[in-house]
Amino acid sequence: MHRRSLIGGTTAALALLPLVGLAHAQSGTVDEAKMPALMGGDFATATSELALSKATNPSVQAFAQLEIAEQAAVAQAFGSTPGAAGMSEEHTAMVEQLQALEGAEFDQMYIQGQITGHQELLAIHQNYAQSGQDPMARGASMVGVTGIQTHLVMLQSIQASLDA
Repeated sequence: MHRRSLIGGTTAALALLPLVGLAHAQSGTVDEAKMPALMGGDFATATSELALSKATNPSVQAFAQLEIAEQAAVAQAFGSTPGAAGMSEEHTAMVEQLQALEGAEFDQMYIQGQITGHQELLAIHQNYAQSGQDPMARGASMVGVTGIQTHLVMLQSIQASLDA
C-alpha cells in the first residue's frame, strides 16, 4: 500500500510535488494521458529514494536502485523528467507513512507498497501501450509491461524472503 520515497527527503518537498505536476500538466508540456504513468513513476522513485537510505535488507536496497533508474528512463521516454509530474495525495500520505518507519518494518512496507504500485502501473502501461498517442511513450509502455511483470515476480520473491 505504500509506494515510493520522498525525492527531496522532506515533507515540504512532497507537498510541492502535486503542484509542480499540475502546473506541468496545465502548461501543455506533457499530454494529460501520460500523467498517470508519470505520477506513478514519481511515487515509485520517491519511495525508492527513501529506501536507499532506510532499507536494511540488501535485496530491498538493490531493487530500489533498479527502480529509480528505470523510472528515470520511463520519464524520459514520456517526455518528462523524474519528479516533474508529482504525486497524488494518497501517494504523498503513503510516503509520509514510510518516512516514519525504520528497519524491517520499513522494508516490509516498502515492498508491499511496491507490489501495489506495480500492479497499478501495470494496468496504466497496458492501457497506454494500446491507446497512447505518442509513439515513443507507447513503445516504452509496451516494453514496460513485461518489465513490470518481472518486477512483480522479483518483489514477491523479496517479500517471501522478508517473511521467512
